[in-house]
Amino acid sequence: MTAIVLQQEVEAGIRRHSPIVVLESAVLTTGLPDRPWAADWDRDALAHAVPDWDPDAPLATQLQHRMEQVVREHGAIPCTTALVDGRLHLGLDERSAKTLMTHGAGRKVASTTLAIGMGSSISAGTTVSAALTACRLLRKHADEPHWTPVLATGGIGGVHRGWSERPDISADLLSLGTTRACVVSAGSKSILDMTATLELLESISVPVLGWRTDRWPSFTSSTPPSNPSINLIEDLQHLGRICAHHWQDLDQASAVLLANPLDDELALDHEAMEHLVEQAEQLATDRGLVAADRTPFVLSTIADETNGRSVAANLALLLGNAKRAAEAACMLVGPHLVGEDG
Repeated sequence: MTAIVLQQEVEAGIRRHSPIVVLESAVLTTGLPDRPWAADWDRDALAHAVPDWDPDAPLATQLQHRMEQVVREHGAIPCTTALVDGRLHLGLDERSAKTLMTHGAGRKVASTTLAIGMGSSISAGTTVSAALTACRLLRKHADEPHWTPVLATGGIGGVHRGWSERPDISADLLSLGTTRACVVSAGSKSILDMTATLELLESISVPVLGWRTDRWPSFTSSTPPSNPSINLIEDLQHLGRICAHHWQDLDQASAVLLANPLDDELALDHEAMEHLVEQAEQLATDRGLVAADRTPFVLSTIADETNGRSVAANLALLLGNAKRAAEAACMLVGPHLVGEDG
């Protein structure tokens, strides 16, 4: 039995050099609960952030379907990645998705643990670093050297707060530094040290671009003018030229990171979120939570403290990133990828 399962639609898309959007699945297994909207969470906030969302349907399952739908509606092929029964799936069918939701709850694999998981029979969601591994595998199947997938996520992992006392740096960063892919995110997760994260991204030669913004977004909260500056781009053609120069002309092996901020009207107040993050981080420390157990606890605590408003904002930014990634993927397979500024 093969250790890697390439979904038929994705395989056909690679042969045709079609636009493909890779989706991580850790958000489905550890980022969001696969249960309906909580009874004490704000339903009006959900309806405002993601219209037509069914609050009585399981969150994670519905999100997977909606993200894939958004990718298709904007002209690309979705490739949700996951470890299912010990095999890395590049694209999920209905049966494998159900297995992931049933047996993968609470589990995720990064690039550092993917091989360990493949040596077992577990199911788990893929983090950004594991999904970037999938991007490398997809490029190996393509006979066009300039064909490149686009990865959509919510927020990348990075350097955690308090890193000088408790070194905690996500494998996402080093994977971004070694993988040719365009990655669309709404900045870094709110529990991270954004300045340290951006400094490390610069050190590993990852260009950081802002979709119509010159400031690093604050994930689900508003972006204050004090946030670190990044490189503004106004349109997808500009993104295409930068990617062509980075990968073709300069032969760089790192990703290009596109920061796609959440709409201001859906973002939570930045100062209030900072206060909640600090409280949740201290509570996690008091309970002795570290590594993979820490992030889900902090995010869950924030969700309850905001009556679900942080979850609603997260859903909106995930769908927004899927849309932007699909648009970018369609643009990147066009004839303009020749390293010219014309």
